[in-house]
Amino acid sequence: MYTVSLDDESEQQVDALPPVALAPFAELRTMLEVAPWNGDPLNKLKPDSPMRTCTFGPNDEGMTVYLSWMTNNAWTS
Repeated sequence: MYTVSLDDESEQQVDALPPVALAPFAELRTMLEVAPWNGDPLNKLKPDSPMRTCTFGPNDEGMTVYLSWMTNNAWTS
């Protein structure tokens, strides 16, 4: 499993999500904890870049951009 950490600004944005978006966002976080590389590369010209993006919601209404990096031989998203 991987660790998902949010900075203060991201926490504020999550807190501001409408109630209908909370379950899809929780599903996204679960996916990131299991397989963070399933997201799309932020820069399509650099498919191996650690900057990733992923949409969430029934019609992809939400989007997150995240960074995956390795620390202490463990990947963190």
